Amino acid sequence: MMRTMSRPVIIILISALVMLGPFANNIMVPSLPALAGSLQVSFADAQLILSVYMAGFAAGQLFVGPLSDRFGRRPVLVVALTIFLLASIGCAVAPDLITLCAVRLLQALGVSATMSVGRAIVRDVFDSAHIAQVYAYVGTALAIGPILGPIIGGFVEVAAGWRSVFLVSAGFAALMLASILLLLRETNQNRDPGATRPARLIGNYLSLLTTGRYVGYALCNAICYAGIFAFTSCSAYVLIKLLKIPPDTFGALYAFTVGAYGVGTLIAARYGQNVPIDRMIVFGALVMTISGEIFVLLPLGGYFNVWTVILPFAGFAFGTGFVFPNGQAGAITPYPHMAGSASSMLSCLQMTTAAIVGAGAAQYLEGSVMPMAWTIFWLGPILLISFYFLVLRRAKPVL
Repeated sequence: MMRTMSRPVIIILISALVMLGPFANNIMVPSLPALAGSLQVSFADAQLILSVYMAGFAAGQLFVGPLSDRFGRRPVLVVALTIFLLASIGCAVAPDLITLCAVRLLQALGVSATMSVGRAIVRDVFDSAHIAQVYAYVGTALAIGPILGPIIGGFVEVAAGWRSVFLVSAGFAALMLASILLLLRETNQNRDPGATRPARLIGNYLSLLTTGRYVGYALCNAICYAGIFAFTSCSAYVLIKLLKIPPDTFGALYAFTVGAYGVGTLIAARYGQNVPIDRMIVFGALVMTISGEIFVLLPLGGYFNVWTVILPFAGFAFGTGFVFPNGQAGAITPYPHMAGSASSMLSCLQMTTAAIVGAGAAQYLEGSVMPMAWTIFWLGPILLISFYFLVLRRAKPVL
């Protein structure tokens, strides 16, 4: 019999759900050079398995949120995790890159529910006074997933090869599916039978996209994740191929950078109830901007080694730790009547932007770190400018 969950247990379960999507993508990063060699494709082509995954993840967001508004959070998660589990096994046996990308797309569509529905569950359970703090804790899981992914993926790659990495993802999916079935009660107490009607769905999304404040907060997440994914897409090439770092060592270095993001989210959670979210976002964006400038200036000055790549991006990631959870809170909190749709559009914008930026940066590497560095350089200023015009010049903060 399913037990009633305490709020701390709910936070842990939601955090595990939210981290699964980034984990399943980033676990493949250390294997990209080996995968390219095994399937006889270029590194840029091998990187498509990351971008295809992000595109599928983004597309899935548009549907899973409204589905959970109509049918409930729990059944949507059960179906989605089952799809992800089967697709992960399919990825492990794919004979070529085209087949792998196709099954990888199905894998992403399945796991897309975890982030969107997880955020909606937070909105169901917690009041507005605590929601930003809870999102900051959940945001830490978005750091843990990318950290664990390359670490585990690096060791599995060295020990058993890239195909075994997908089986690890399948194992995590099975664990999460069992946890949902045994522990999670339904949190959506106000199901909306019309949430999936096409006219209603389009109307909700148009309403969100034509609301400047929503777009402003959503862009905070989109720009932050674009930077993280640009690093994810390019770092294996820069560190493993150019700087000759072993795949298992790469995982530890990647953990250091994304761990900086986790530290940022923890500090944001600590002070979240005392500092307005807009102030947190501006502070984080300034840190991102300064770090991006350093990232470009060091290689331009002739300094190109492991630490001139890792440390500037760690600073950038630390800044995103302040922006990301507060952007979530600012975007979703004002929409309790369509939390699923607001969360879905947020995740869709986030993943679509990341996929475009990450794929673009990876296509132009050509033996240099500069395409990645310049990408990171511009994101902080773009965030500051868009946030000023869309949010700060408008009405008072939502929290």
